[in-house]
Amino acid sequence: MKTLDYSKVEYYKTNKFKFDIGIYFNQSIELFTNNWQPFVVYSLVAAVLFIVSYFTIIGMILIAYPLMIGYLIGAERAESGQSLELKDFFGGFKNIGNYFIYSIIVTVISLVVLSPYFIFTLMPLLFNDPNHLNEGLLLGTTLFGMFYMLFAIALLFVLQACMFLVPYLIHYGNMSAIDAMKTSYAIVKNNFWWFVLFAIVVSLVSSLGMVACYIGAIASYPLGYMMVYFMLKDMLLTDEGNTEIDRLGTNQE
Repeated sequence: MKTLDYSKVEYYKTNKFKFDIGIYFNQSIELFTNNWQPFVVYSLVAAVLFIVSYFTIIGMILIAYPLMIGYLIGAERAESGQSLELKDFFGGFKNIGNYFIYSIIVTVISLVVLSPYFIFTLMPLLFNDPNHLNEGLLLGTTLFGMFYMLFAIALLFVLQACMFLVPYLIHYGNMSAIDAMKTSYAIVKNNFWWFVLFAIVVSLVSSLGMVACYIGAIASYPLGYMMVYFMLKDMLLTDEGNTEIDRLGTNQE
């Protein structure tokens, strides 16, 4: 079982990482080709769960990250030659509490960032006399709203990029949501544009199936998250029992 290598975590907080995106893609193609059946079944089940959760207020927040982590759990088991059953994919739910807290934090931050836009959008309705339209106020709030929305989108994009590693740090390192956010920011800031490029490539690969036909997403989604798994394996992961502390303990014996 893979776990977080904290020596690597500390190293990449202050150093750059060399992304081999082409290698991750090729590894994902090979892994999926040899193990496609369980991943397709899981994708179908996950899609049904997403559709059902869409009709609830909080369901999607609860299941989104655990279902996403399922692809990485499957990738790890398939790569290591272990048996892979449908129930194995749901191991991400063990950290559902931390994922829920992280989702709430992200939602609150997004609402705070976007709130000035909504406030200024409503100002003409609140302060305008219906019989005497204040054109200056209307123009000013409209222009502010447009420019602020561009700023807000850019800010949320940066924040999202900086938090790219959070779900995976929670899963592989059993970190709290706050600690995972701090660690993700510390690592991503040194490799920001590479993480942005990698996220874009993963998004494109994951969405290829939708471009071709919606049913194709059951194949393209696993490919995208397999790429994430191979990147994490290259960057931050080690085999359980092979961390720096465990190695020191073994050497002392």
